[in-house]
Amino acid sequence: MNRIIFLASCLIVRIGCYAQEDPAVELLNPDCMEAGSASIVVYDLDEQEEVYSFDAQRALPTASIMKLLTTAAALHQRGEDFRYHTTVGYTGSIVNGVLDGDVVVVGAGDPTLGSSYFEDSWQVAQVADSLCRVLKDLGIEAITGGIILETHASPGQHVPGGWPWSDLGNYYGAGHFAININDNEYKIYFKQNAKPGQETEILRVVPEGSLKIKNEVLTGPPGSGDQAYVYAAPYSEQATIRGTIPPGNGSFSIRGSLTNPPLALGDELHKALEESGVLPGRSPMVNANPSKTVTPLFVISSPRLLDIAQITNYHSVNLYAEALLKLLCKDSDKSASQFGCGLKTLRKLWVSQEVEGDQLFFRDGSGLSPRNTASAMAFTSALESIYQDKAWYDAFLTTLPVMGQEGTLRYMLRGYTGAGKIHAKSGYIGRQRSYAGYMVTESGRHLAFCVMLDNYGCSSTKMRQRIERFLLGFLKE
Repeated sequence: MNRIIFLASCLIVRIGCYAQEDPAVELLNPDCMEAGSASIVVYDLDEQEEVYSFDAQRALPTASIMKLLTTAAALHQRGEDFRYHTTVGYTGSIVNGVLDGDVVVVGAGDPTLGSSYFEDSWQVAQVADSLCRVLKDLGIEAITGGIILETHASPGQHVPGGWPWSDLGNYYGAGHFAININDNEYKIYFKQNAKPGQETEILRVVPEGSLKIKNEVLTGPPGSGDQAYVYAAPYSEQATIRGTIPPGNGSFSIRGSLTNPPLALGDELHKALEESGVLPGRSPMVNANPSKTVTPLFVISSPRLLDIAQITNYHSVNLYAEALLKLLCKDSDKSASQFGCGLKTLRKLWVSQEVEGDQLFFRDGSGLSPRNTASAMAFTSALESIYQDKAWYDAFLTTLPVMGQEGTLRYMLRGYTGAGKIHAKSGYIGRQRSYAGYMVTESGRHLAFCVMLDNYGCSSTKMRQRIERFLLGFLKE
């Protein structure tokens, strides 16, 4: 007999004060899960006991619920009011209207510069305007050097090990650098064709950069949607786009990841200086070593860490999660691999919170790597630890969207009008789907839960609807 069928049919669980058949019978039905694996826990936070579990210690791919562990750890280590500070300054001296030196941007790893997620974050145009205005106030008309983009704050690799090659060139596979702009994204606009199989034409790239793009995108069948993928790696000077876009008579856009965000910012500032009449002596350069003496002109401060963590979990932004993972790494511990240092710190923190270390296998901070695995028990144990620390819990809870109302969960439990509420994070990679978070039932019970399903055989929509019904069974208690 199939392992899941046997366990689902034999398991009797306690929910509240009543014994009843396993509430996950539909969820684990072999029509979807015959070849699949599941790990499920529902835990009463006040009574400190499991009210439901299925293969609780089974480590499965996490997908984006990994972001729960990363954002909570960053809040715990750095505090909700932490901000990144990027310094714009210069080296050398100013003599007779000439800066005999360089303009320097000292990166700090801020992932929010130019972000579309924050209304009050610094935009690239704002940085350029501020730089031109400050140099004008100093009477500078020319620069003997150029613009230096200092990246020593984030050494080593810019994408975690284990990310699939097919993800790297796309917006969700954007790497994290010491200097990041516009969520490290750019848009490619195609001219659509009406006939499937026809070649497409790139109309424009925004913002326009120096990346050379080879277009192999064809017109797909009606209703096919965006099936185009960008193939590029950090520091690449060229990219290839393959796949299809839907037919039509207008334009269609996809999002790619910037391969060199620091240099992209340098190019924008260089252009702004030339337009303002301040002539740099050479093109922008990326430098991994700190300058000896930088005279500050102004400082760019990021939003609060709490707000960054909220965007990370509400919109499942991989770039932000990787930035926060690196943030766990103390300056004294930085090495050639900040990701490695961050992962080590992340694991150490959760083990110190009595999460079973043999159920935690991390490759990144976002969950994009299919090689991240953890168990439902590990997630609910982490959620319990957070819950027991009131300040930590109060801050962290605000970073999780309400199911049926916000973020990536806004389409779940739509139409539910009861008094219960679920704050959670979702995860989805191919045939893997997971949800974890907190639930307040209609009767007022506080529960932590984690549902992880891997290698299911039915449609993603059908699986999601079954998860909804499973959670509703507890929510309406």
